[in-house]
Amino acid sequence: MRKPVALSIAGIDTGNGAGAESDLKVYEILGVHGVIAVTALTAQSTTGIRAVLPTPPEFLKTQLDTLFDDFEIKDVKIGMIYNNDQFAVVKDYLRDKRVVTDPVLFAKDGTQLIKDLEEYKRNILRNTTVLTPNIPEASYLSGLKISSIEEVKLACKTISKDFNIPYVVVKGGHAEDDYSIDVLYDSNRDLYYGIGYMRLNQRHTHGTGSVFATAVSAELSKGNDILTALRHARSLLQDSIYYGLEIGHGIGPIDPVVPFMKKSMKFDVIQEMTRFSQEVESVDGFYKLIPEVQSNLAHSIPSQYVRGLEDIATFRDRIVKNWDNRVKVGLPAVFGKPTHTARLLLSILPYETKASVLMNIRFEDKIVNLLKEVGYNTLEINRELEPMSNVEGKSMQWIASYIHENYGRIPNVIFDRGVKGKEAMIRFWTSSIDEMIDTLKYLAKNL
Repeated sequence: MRKPVALSIAGIDTGNGAGAESDLKVYEILGVHGVIAVTALTAQSTTGIRAVLPTPPEFLKTQLDTLFDDFEIKDVKIGMIYNNDQFAVVKDYLRDKRVVTDPVLFAKDGTQLIKDLEEYKRNILRNTTVLTPNIPEASYLSGLKISSIEEVKLACKTISKDFNIPYVVVKGGHAEDDYSIDVLYDSNRDLYYGIGYMRLNQRHTHGTGSVFATAVSAELSKGNDILTALRHARSLLQDSIYYGLEIGHGIGPIDPVVPFMKKSMKFDVIQEMTRFSQEVESVDGFYKLIPEVQSNLAHSIPSQYVRGLEDIATFRDRIVKNWDNRVKVGLPAVFGKPTHTARLLLSILPYETKASVLMNIRFEDKIVNLLKEVGYNTLEINRELEPMSNVEGKSMQWIASYIHENYGRIPNVIFDRGVKGKEAMIRFWTSSIDEMIDTLKYLAKNL
């Protein structure tokens, strides 16, 4: 198997929030083999940088010689390069390479990471293919005060011309309070492009610049054009920010691994729901559990990763009772379908993090008693208490919030005796698909 190889020239963040070790993580999850040349070792955590130990220039050169002698490296991502001696070493390896530079001029705590900014401009920026500054960095490098999208565009073009950089993308130009735009200037076409996204008000954002620039480098190394690379990088960054890690006592790192973990989690959910369908379709008497409005099963990925209905799967069609007293499950399982079961599970998760699977079944007092015998706590609710003003899709949210507000927790089994226009129903949740299957088999056997 072959992969493109890309090089990160950067420092080591001992807190694993940014730097070369973070770059390796991003390259790997995007299908690129990352290698590193270390420019400095920092004593760093979520609270900031205590000390920096620069790599001697001769050893930095040895690292680079070793890597270029062995690997075919066409793409380079540059993070922190600490001093003039290192600039002089690195610049000789950048010729004829596609270089993405994250201009880490200052750390989040204000620590100056580049000692001689003029030499940095001369040796590094002038050998850069894609530059990815944020607003403060773009303001510093362009000498312009930036407070509007038009000024962002002017800064992009100014930086591009001043340092002969083909592509400059300034991150985070605010169009509105909750909306931002990355602005790309393409000097080859003298054109601007905007990539819009929703702002995320998250505290833990350490490593955003590093992840973004490395993702751009990875996508370019795979053969994508600059605009596609930027879109993919922004998408990854948004998910990484959303799942920023609440670790340490300062500003925690973002987590670029989560989006790929979730893909694996969703695959597991689909597999489990397929197994569920095979099991229940073969159970004698299972049809006795199906209400008139039919059933569906909702299954979420682990609760701490759930953002919305897009992380909860249900069957595309319902679980129905056939003429021969067998059931048919409406495969395939799909994510994001706004069924009642999915909405109720989503509403329960903030209160009951162990909830994973939820199903609606026919109401009968005997079924409720059987569930009690199994050991479940049960709760009856009166749907007549539901506000008449509830719009479609809000009923399940009301059930969860009403129960939590009045009882402090949400039991596994919730049932109601129906109201005009709404069938009596039992809804119950479990922490695993196996528990759900075993419980349903017990009910079907004993009805």
